Amino acid sequence: MKPALIFLNGYYDFRNLDFYQQEIETGIGNGATIICADGGLRIFDELNKIDDIHLLPDILIGDLDSINDIVTKAQQTVKKWVGQTDKDYTDGQLAVKYALDMYNSQHIILYGGLPRPEEYETDHFLGNLKLMRFGHYLTNYKLADFKAEMRDPQQTIHYVLSELRLKRKNSGLQRVSLFAEEADVVVESSQNLRWDLTSLHIDPDLTNALRNEFVEGVEWAEIQLTENSAPVYVIHNWYD
Repeated sequence: MKPALIFLNGYYDFRNLDFYQQEIETGIGNGATIICADGGLRIFDELNKIDDIHLLPDILIGDLDSINDIVTKAQQTVKKWVGQTDKDYTDGQLAVKYALDMYNSQHIILYGGLPRPEEYETDHFLGNLKLMRFGHYLTNYKLADFKAEMRDPQQTIHYVLSELRLKRKNSGLQRVSLFAEEADVVVESSQNLRWDLTSLHIDPDLTNALRNEFVEGVEWAEIQLTENSAPVYVIHNWYD
């Protein structure tokens, strides 16, 4: 199952450029499709300023109203949407749909989904978060193997359909939070979390599954949903 790496026009932590470089190079090595949604191309521009780095995305898609000052080009631009600022889908939705329609990608990995703090882009973040659910929607909610996640240097948000194993990222605190958009999210079991989630119903109106932690010293934690559970978002972040 080859993933699609989708770079959104959001926040990138330029203090951790090595993270993005490694993600892109690993994706290329795994045969992933690399797609930029409009201004998501900016991270490639930033990386290519570094000596001996020359990285290009496979696809650039969107209305392209945010790339006037960007030097880097993509291997291919989907010209159908260039200049179309009035459209039914956001640039991020176009990128996810393109990955599924053209490459049958069943593993969507998003970057640049967080809001730029100086611009108060909470609406963008919430929309970007829902891109994972949007990808599942495009499969008619029938694809059991569909995976989606949003990766940043010290955090990954997973869209979980059935089970998830999280690996320890460093020796520091590993926080794990679950939150639901639907009423019927039920955890069948959990392992290696400080507060056991077994049989927990995660209510979308409550915050009873936030700020859990790895048990000290363990290398992984696992969450298993019941067979008929709705999907759940799992946020894993870590600290040095």
